[in-house]
Amino acid sequence: MTPANKLISIIILGMALFLIANWWQDSLSKTEGDFIKLGGLSFYTSIDKGTEHAKNLSKPIFLYFRSETCEWCIKFEEESLSDKKVMDILSKNFILISIDTFKQKNVASNLNVRSTPYMIFFTKDGEEISRIPGYIPTDEFLVKLNETLESAKISPNS
Repeated sequence: MTPANKLISIIILGMALFLIANWWQDSLSKTEGDFIKLGGLSFYTSIDKGTEHAKNLSKPIFLYFRSETCEWCIKFEEESLSDKKVMDILSKNFILISIDTFKQKNVASNLNVRSTPYMIFFTKDGEEISRIPGYIPTDEFLVKLNETLESAKISPNS
């Protein structure tokens, strides 16, 4: 293989890897109107619409702070937010809201969130229940979810 052919092959391979990486990242987080799909769950992207829905349904809120460039966020979304048990508990018991800390800096600042991933649980009326700063593995997150349900006296919906 000539040096020119090697260079062309490397360029084509690089472009293919770039396209595959972009497709893969897009499949993990898809924004559709007021929602974004993270892992296997749909999250509101508007805190106002999410909190209004929580009040209407009398459900507590799971507020998830993330950024597109946060590797720990991606890991949390791939592992925890794609886990069947986590998805079941979150989708049945909480209104899910995702905050992009680059696009919604004021929300993060007002709630004293300075890093990602960062999670806050609220009652339907906006009272804080608990916080999880930083990444935690799925098994630990499940424990925190159940503790939050118990401490807030929320009966898990099955």
